[in-house]
Amino acid sequence: MIAAWMCFSIVTGCAFTLAAIAADRFAAIGRRARRFVWFVAMVVTTCWPAITLARSALFPVRDSPAVGLFPASGAHRLSTIIISAPMWDVSPYWSALIVLAWGALTAWLLARFVFAIWYIRRSQATWRSLEIDGIKVRIASDAGPAVIGLSPMDLVLPEWVLTMSQPHRELILRHEAEHRKACDPYLLLIATLLTALFPWNPALWFQARRLRIAIEIDCDTRVLRSHPHWRGYARLLVTIAERQAGKTRQLAPALSESPSNLERRITAMRTKSTFSPLRLVCLSVAATAAFALACAVEKPESPDHASRLQANAIQKTPVRSAQSLSPNEGMTYFEFQVQKPATPREPQHLQYPPSMRRSGIGGEVVAQFVVDRSGRAVMETFKPLTSSGPEFTAAVKAALPNWRFDPAVIRGTKVSQLIQQAFQFTAPPGA
Repeated sequence: MIAAWMCFSIVTGCAFTLAAIAADRFAAIGRRARRFVWFVAMVVTTCWPAITLARSALFPVRDSPAVGLFPASGAHRLSTIIISAPMWDVSPYWSALIVLAWGALTAWLLARFVFAIWYIRRSQATWRSLEIDGIKVRIASDAGPAVIGLSPMDLVLPEWVLTMSQPHRELILRHEAEHRKACDPYLLLIATLLTALFPWNPALWFQARRLRIAIEIDCDTRVLRSHPHWRGYARLLVTIAERQAGKTRQLAPALSESPSNLERRITAMRTKSTFSPLRLVCLSVAATAAFALACAVEKPESPDHASRLQANAIQKTPVRSAQSLSPNEGMTYFEFQVQKPATPREPQHLQYPPSMRRSGIGGEVVAQFVVDRSGRAVMETFKPLTSSGPEFTAAVKAALPNWRFDPAVIRGTKVSQLIQQAFQFTAPPGA
């Protein structure tokens, strides 16, 4: 079930990402803040699968009651339920391994996060306070320009900024002040935690990367409103990127950026988006369609729920006797619908669970499954009805694929039939 839930989360996350891409372009045309588009996309991608599962738990779909199609005189459980294993089902061993890997990766990412915070706090002791152009800043030897911390948010500048001209210093200070005013460190903190908690979701990592770019683009837009000379501002960004190559902090909004992201920022500065009604309509339709696609993805069902739904569907099927039935190779029949029921060809080998044998414990498993036209058990339809323990059930499930049956017959034609079989485990004497 955990693997199915993860796949469901990834698929819906990709759909929400497509919607966010369209919404991001829409915001860019309208010169609106783009960071909130990606922040909302991350939150929805994370919460939507949990909301869907919680909604199913709190407001379950009521299964239709059985109609009582089968007479009490022929009360045979074979005719009441048919089970097929859902496509989402995964071995519990694989599920445990997936959860273990998830936990290990999350623990590693959170450890990195904690180490980064510890490193910054240790470095803060070496930073000196200074007032530049009327703004209180912290001067560091190998950090910044960046806004670091949450409360308070320190504006950190490297030593070499003090040697720059006053216009350049004003731009740097204005950029970092805009980050602090917009509380961008909080957005980055939440994005870091979400990717650490769900590291297996590639859509979430893509959204986090786009969020960081959008935060810087939005900040550049606010700075250029008061300093409209984008060419000088772009040259300043390139200069800072050269000085800070390899030193950018991932946990703090900073003026410096990687080359690919820097190119996006400069392109956003010099590109003037033109208003086009047709383009806006297309983007709106694309965003809405992607969001609707994410909402339409069917959540994974538990095996019990899937079994109940299929059982109800079978129960609502009108019952006909073997004399009135025309054999259909694609159908599965009940015992009272066939002229000759399926039976085991000969006693089959069934291994006693070693742990139960050593303990001297006996038990019984009553299971139902479909025997196909070739006389083989269809393991996808295997369902234990009663069991004395999971060890006994596992032994039956392991042995059943090797069993051979004489298939059921209707009017001389072999057909598939749902059967019920009891497996008795008797402890050896003196065990």
